[in-house]
Amino acid sequence: MEWEKVAERLRDMILGEIKEEFKDFKASVTGELSGFRIAIEAMNRRMDGIEARLSALEERQGNLERRLDEMRAELKTEIAQNTMRIDELNKRIDEVNKRIDELNKRVDTLYLEVAEMRADVREALSRKEIIQDIIFRIERLETKVGT
Repeated sequence: MEWEKVAERLRDMILGEIKEEFKDFKASVTGELSGFRIAIEAMNRRMDGIEARLSALEERQGNLERRLDEMRAELKTEIAQNTMRIDELNKRIDEVNKRIDELNKRVDTLYLEVAEMRADVREALSRKEIIQDIIFRIERLETKVGT
């Protein structure tokens, strides 16, 4: 029985030491786990912040895409209007070019007519000089005959 008491006492001592080590291990693991919990909570807060910023960026991107679509539509409208204006101006330019061509033809015709008139005037002036010369000679002859 004495062996039983010694064995029981030895068992109690071993169990006491195991319990003590288990308490130390439990405290150590509890400390590490609470550190992990704090780290996980901090990471969760950071993730929440990142998700909030990501949501804000996605919303901003959506707003920008909507604005771009609106601007594209506005630009298409403006381009269509400007194209119509350009077409109208091109028509007017074509009309003005036709009028200029017609005026150029008229100027050419008038130039030819003026050139003909100049020739006629030169001829007339030449005839006038001849006639004046003849009149001058006749007057001289008359004065010689009359004297």
